[in-house]
Amino acid sequence: MRTRGRDRTMDEAPAPEGAPQASPEEERRRRYIVLSTSMMGFVGGGILLLSVFSFWWTSQPQFCNRCHVMNEYVAAWERSPHRDVNCETCHTPPGLFGFLGGKIAGLQVVANYITGEFEDYSFNAAVPNASCLRCHEELLEEPYTSPETGVTVSHEHIIANGGKCMNCHSTVAHLETVPIGSATFPTMDTCMRCHNGKVAPTDCEICHRQGPPAPTPPTADAVAAAG
Repeated sequence: MRTRGRDRTMDEAPAPEGAPQASPEEERRRRYIVLSTSMMGFVGGGILLLSVFSFWWTSQPQFCNRCHVMNEYVAAWERSPHRDVNCETCHTPPGLFGFLGGKIAGLQVVANYITGEFEDYSFNAAVPNASCLRCHEELLEEPYTSPETGVTVSHEHIIANGGKCMNCHSTVAHLETVPIGSATFPTMDTCMRCHNGKVAPTDCEICHRQGPPAPTPPTADAVAAAG
């Protein structure tokens, strides 16, 4: 009994002289600050994780595919050479501000879809050159020669003079779903839009370095029509 009483007395011994003692009010305030800081940290961390997840999720084709008007475009993308590239890589400019601007524009598209406002043309699906060059920058290093046609093209020269990748390659990701009028292909007709003697020269040797292209044989229908 004496030992237990002695232990209790030692536990309740006053603090040494000169040591600051917190009042009950200060102790409650300290606990409130610690609790509030912990809760704000927890909530802030949750918001950060949710934001990162939402940025990731809204950049996936599966998110775009939730709107039925996008189904055919996503289906074509899955068959295209760009099927391993997600939407925001092409449809937003490089950099933080380009990414955030794309997200804001995407929210506007969702809002327009929900409200039925389809006359807002502030957002379009055009792909800037800078997005293409994220993966294809090597095309600027030297002229590219097509193994199929033997045609040599200087992409560096075209881009330096204001050309757009979409002027020739707008269908590489969404194939036949790109509407008529927007669909472009690297064909002779497309080349001649600039190589018309005014914008660019018409010398065949510029691109056909193996000689002028062979004439296209007439089709059977053309022969029959000529009589």
